[in-house]
Amino acid sequence: MHFSTNSTAKLPIPLITVDDAQRFQEIDGFGASLTDAAAWLFAKKLTPAQTDAAFKMLFSRKDGIALSFLRQPVGSSDLAVTFYSLDDLCEQAAKACTTPAGVTDHNLDHYSLQHDQEYILPQLKKALAINPSIHVMLTPWSPPGWMKSSGTMLGSNAETKEPSSLRPDAYPAFANYLVKTVQGYQAAGVPVYALSVQNEPLYAPPTYSGMQMLATEQATFFADALGPALSAAHLNAKVMAYDHNWDRPDYPETVFKNPKAYALSAGTAWHHYGGSPSIMTKNHEEFPQKDQWVTESSGGVWQKGNVLVEEAAELIAVTRNWAKSYVLWALATDQNHGPFVGGCGTCRGLVTIDVSAPERATVKPELDYYVLGHASKFLLPGAVRIASNEPAGTELKDVAFRNPNGTVVLYTLNAGTKGQDLRIEFHGKTVATTLPAGAVATYVWKP
Repeated sequence: MHFSTNSTAKLPIPLITVDDAQRFQEIDGFGASLTDAAAWLFAKKLTPAQTDAAFKMLFSRKDGIALSFLRQPVGSSDLAVTFYSLDDLCEQAAKACTTPAGVTDHNLDHYSLQHDQEYILPQLKKALAINPSIHVMLTPWSPPGWMKSSGTMLGSNAETKEPSSLRPDAYPAFANYLVKTVQGYQAAGVPVYALSVQNEPLYAPPTYSGMQMLATEQATFFADALGPALSAAHLNAKVMAYDHNWDRPDYPETVFKNPKAYALSAGTAWHHYGGSPSIMTKNHEEFPQKDQWVTESSGGVWQKGNVLVEEAAELIAVTRNWAKSYVLWALATDQNHGPFVGGCGTCRGLVTIDVSAPERATVKPELDYYVLGHASKFLLPGAVRIASNEPAGTELKDVAFRNPNGTVVLYTLNAGTKGQDLRIEFHGKTVATTLPAGAVATYVWKP
């Protein structure tokens, strides 16, 4: 891009002013989840050459979009081939098993990473070999069934609607279960950057792995069980509170009221299925020492209209509201939005692996791939958000960053239905450009 001092300022063309003197949060990355289902598709349904090509497309900066954040389920989520935990005391299948009453394993003698060692950890290592700066986060959808009030990994009883919960006597065992998982992943060559302790703790699904964990329970678990267990194991993975929607900011507030839980928490993980991204700015103002991450924002067949515009606008909004990450849901799904054992049968992966003709499986990038790629490909590790305005009276949306090497990155969206001329100003110089209707564009320059 060639900036000039020629004054076109008198023309009534919208102006985006980028100011790298104002700096905000460091960006951890953009990505998705290599779910059990996604890893199984890559490992079992594609040829090694196809998987290599897909991973380059996803994780390479040269040949792809350099995704830099993977949120990994600990045990089965809804997008899994079977139910499983890492310490099952009953036989799981496509339906969740129920542990017999009184059967427990508080010493975790039956704990095993074998399930993940078969095809999940090898895929994570393949991704890290391509992009070593990927941030890996671990999140359980449910503890093993024997730790819970219900004896099963399901979130709630389909007939009685009663939510399952973590039994207080199992707090130490669940903390050690998470510690062993972090240690196991790291021993396998997958560094763990962060973890949360319960996906969507205020939703207890009847058809897939889940659990209700109230904010007061999470605070107690952090303070009395997880904090001491991580400390004893000398682990320094970041612990994120909550991991659910923007519409319940009272949840992390309650966790942070417990001094020990506050000390353990690095910040809050958020989902996009309720509420507004602006709640993260309020949280930042209330707890300036704590960070924000958006850890799940799924696209799917329920979305109507211009979905690319909707999703790109959300990426801009979440990063303008202090999020260090924007993580969608599934890295890959098949042509039927699966495999899944319950829950979301309509979620869209970043790529679709079509196995309808098994001998000719294909990998197709979806629009989500391009929305993330316009950011992830151009932001280097250590990139920081800097100031930029969104011109009033226009459909232009944008967010700016500065890379450690000095380059400036401006992610822009024309959310309107007509092409838009605009100017970009930086350090008193301007450049003119045009953004087509409904288009995302990334501008990169070296001051």
